[in-house]
Amino acid sequence: MSPQEFERFQHNSQDCGVLLYYAGEFTPAMIAAAADSLKGRLASEEAGSAAKRKVFSTFIEMAQNVLHYAAASATLGNGAPVASGAIAVGRERASCAESHYWLVCSNPVHVEHIARLTEKLSALRSMSLAEIKESYRTQLRNSEHADSDAISRGAGLGLLTIARDASAPLEYSFASTPDPQARTALFHVKARI
Repeated sequence: MSPQEFERFQHNSQDCGVLLYYAGEFTPAMIAAAADSLKGRLASEEAGSAAKRKVFSTFIEMAQNVLHYAAASATLGNGAPVASGAIAVGRERASCAESHYWLVCSNPVHVEHIARLTEKLSALRSMSLAEIKESYRTQLRNSEHADSDAISRGAGLGLLTIARDASAPLEYSFASTPDPQARTALFHVKARI
């Protein structure tokens, strides 16, 4: 990246209200460090404590989803998969009195998981807040989850938590990756708080 490209990137980030951006390997240590940084940034924000809590909670859920569900693009020397992706948190101002936060994350997923994710997210988008909360309570009591879903470790609670805290339906998309042999797609999720 040239200095001029970096300058454009920096200006674009400022124009979009970016508070935090990270792209690369996701590890528990990286998530903890980014969470500490986000806490510091949110402390200086004028938003209420409920909005800040929702932004922080959504950030943690999105980062954990990348860590646990990203299709591994490489492996470490010990054979452990490497989860990689990107996450951004920002603020958009509709007016001087009104401010909303947005969070976007992106990570590779196996193409065979696209239909499953689409089904879950389409259902979430059609639910009311009351229905999302009820579904969350139901999933908390779902002791048979492991038998019915071998992929999701958390019974889908992460997406329900994100949807519960969002002020609008979650947005999502899938994009092809540069390597068609990889059998992965880039999965993007956006929440507005």
